[in-house]
Amino acid sequence: MDVRDQAELVGKLFLAAFCGGVIGWQRDRHQYVAGLRTMALVASGSLLFTAANEVVGSDRVIANIVTGIGFLGAGVMLREGGTVRGITTAATIWSVAAIGVAIGLELYLLALVATPLVFVILEMRPFSEYISGRRAEPPLPPRLRRAIGNDEPEEHAGDEHD
Repeated sequence: MDVRDQAELVGKLFLAAFCGGVIGWQRDRHQYVAGLRTMALVASGSLLFTAANEVVGSDRVIANIVTGIGFLGAGVMLREGGTVRGITTAATIWSVAAIGVAIGLELYLLALVATPLVFVILEMRPFSEYISGRRAEPPLPPRLRRAIGNDEPEEHAGDEHD
């Protein structure tokens, strides 16, 4: 691998860290455990393993990334009574790893579409709670809550508390 290839890899590394960081920022903003640093590291690590796969030529690296991320995801899920918490965090880690792999495989458009898509899906939580009946009224944006004097953070519903 010459210097030019390595420079390209460094660019991919920054792109993966950025994409993971964007999703992680959303998680940090809502005070979940796996945030910006975790997601940036998962995307970057997945990219590096994928790049190593290109150099070494092993066809099993991506499958092993999926397996390893599965164990990491299992570690963030908790069972409390009749509910399971952390499922969305585990799925987010898995998605961020896939974004890192996509960048490693030079599927840039896919990664750049997947990043905001995952972000938007994560932001839909209050609306999915409203639709499923776990929330009595539509959520107010934080800025509006502060403006009317209700600036206490909202409680998160049972099965999704990451």
